[in-house]
Amino acid sequence: MNNRNGSQWFTRRELLRVSAASAATLASGLVVPQLLGEEPRHTATNSVPNCYAEVLKTWCDGLLAHQVTNIQDDALLGALLCPACTLVHGRCGDAIYPLLHVSHTTGDAKYLRAALAVHSWTERQVSRADGSWVNDVTLSSWKGITVFHAIALAEALHHHGSLLDMATQRQWTDRLARAARFLDGFISIETGNINYPITSSYAFALCGQVLGESRYLDRARALAHTSLDYFTSNGLLFGEGHPLNERSPKGCHPIDLGYNVEESLPALALYSLLTNDKAVLDQTVKALKAHMEFMLPDGAWDNSWGTRNYKWTWWGSRTSDGCHPAYALLADHDARFAEVARRNLELMASCTHNGLLYGGPDYFAHGDQPCIHHTFTHAKALATVLDSGAAKPEPAAKATLPRDEAYGVKTFPEIATSLAAIGSWRATVTDYDWEYVEHVQSGGGSGAGHASGGALSLLYHQRLGPILVASMTEYSMIEISNQQAFTDAPHMTLTPRIECRSDRAYTSLSDFDALVTKNASPDEIVFEARGRLLSTAHKPLPEGEVHYQLVYKLSNTTVAIVATVRGGAKAPIELIVPVVSRSSEAVEQGHDAVRIAKQGGILSVTTNAKQGFATLPKERTFNLVPGFECVPLSVTMQPGEEIQVRLEVVQS
Repeated sequence: MNNRNGSQWFTRRELLRVSAASAATLASGLVVPQLLGEEPRHTATNSVPNCYAEVLKTWCDGLLAHQVTNIQDDALLGALLCPACTLVHGRCGDAIYPLLHVSHTTGDAKYLRAALAVHSWTERQVSRADGSWVNDVTLSSWKGITVFHAIALAEALHHHGSLLDMATQRQWTDRLARAARFLDGFISIETGNINYPITSSYAFALCGQVLGESRYLDRARALAHTSLDYFTSNGLLFGEGHPLNERSPKGCHPIDLGYNVEESLPALALYSLLTNDKAVLDQTVKALKAHMEFMLPDGAWDNSWGTRNYKWTWWGSRTSDGCHPAYALLADHDARFAEVARRNLELMASCTHNGLLYGGPDYFAHGDQPCIHHTFTHAKALATVLDSGAAKPEPAAKATLPRDEAYGVKTFPEIATSLAAIGSWRATVTDYDWEYVEHVQSGGGSGAGHASGGALSLLYHQRLGPILVASMTEYSMIEISNQQAFTDAPHMTLTPRIECRSDRAYTSLSDFDALVTKNASPDEIVFEARGRLLSTAHKPLPEGEVHYQLVYKLSNTTVAIVATVRGGAKAPIELIVPVVSRSSEAVEQGHDAVRIAKQGGILSVTTNAKQGFATLPKERTFNLVPGFECVPLSVTMQPGEEIQVRLEVVQS
């Protein structure tokens, strides 16, 4: 036995012995010695395979550091304690797969012990007699998540079952068979949102292989081929909302970018590769190209408009697995796919601190804790890429992604959303009118959701990075066990908007009937939105309707927001423009100008309003979606008065 950096390293024979001993110890209820992960070491590298492996090991070390190992209580022993939510997420058992991968590749037995311990906790606390697992011990009894844990268990057995003694292998295989039988009677194309039946297609294919049950392969094919009816002509997958096939008054489908790129499309990619299903493969490749349009130059996913963007993080979505199995494994079909996976991985690495993946770029700086759910789910995706051999060396020339180029305007009618690219500016404007209601978990009926009304839901500069971002229209816990609560620090809606606070907030973000027009030339792109100030329940002010007009003028060098309102309101009306800015960035405020020193240059924001900008607060505001600190600029408006806010990059 070798000792490296204080950890125990084992041969395969010794790992098998540890597996048997650990299983016996867990079964007896004896406490396992405290297993603390080493301080993560992140070494810069140009090797893509090394980057995947290093990030995965860092995350697994972070998971070990939060595993309960010194409390002799069946309710906690082996669980992964979440530092943000101060609870145990019922899906933490999904970590068995990445933990076994790291144990197998490093030869370090501590990851094997951790996998055995968290599996034991899962079976004691969230396993049910019908073969299912539930989402949480007490907060949610939703059984659909069985599909995700079944995949993790099957992947663990398929790739790393040799680490387990024969008794444990048989026990885990039997448990997988029970889960597959449950899913066989539970899953249809209408079960949950579209991510569940689509992911089940891969789960059934994998279970058919691992368990040697050909009937599950038939179930897999049936679900995968039925899902082919759920793609728009542009290649966007729909069904993230119920009814899956229903269209909104504007003809929009229920679509969420985060769930599509991090869960459904990776599942279809894995299914098609496992079964050699060309029809599904071809549609998946087309869809990946379409969804790639929404990746920003820094590797972020622009889900500023999605039906489930209450779980939007700058790098993806809170409780899904990650885009990497889709884009990395299908990179032979489009060289840009590997670039998508690489950029997103680098972004995730930049949001990783103390071994855990934080929910956005500014969580750590703002003092918010990371939800451990991000880490144990996204670790699975990296393990999949590594086990498939898809983590290829980085090519000499990096591929160009769609939003790297100034292409003008692209419009997606199925989500009533347009993407603009001119000069160094990248923007998103949306009047998407599909309202998501959660059916299976706590919350859902608040009326708060994604921005609409012709909102400028995203503004990005190629040198300065994100400038304006959307959040929920009003933050609410749509899924109480899958979202974080705000701390006492200042927070607010981040989407640029016109707002009147009367008995509640009435804004330009909630009018699903708003009309948006656009006009593009090589020198300027102009969007015009007209609508009404409404509450999140889509109600006008008590004293009557207030109408707004918002015009966005984008040129090669500047972006101007021009706002006017008509109608009376008893409370003040403001144009609010929260500019992304971490608290470490210097800010200078004059009467009608604000300068923000960002890493890539100086952002100048000016207004033509006689009263100028309101005095800036001493602290940055923050929003958990998608995880940024902001400087909240605001200007008081009068009916009929035209207010302009202008953004440009200037020399220091």
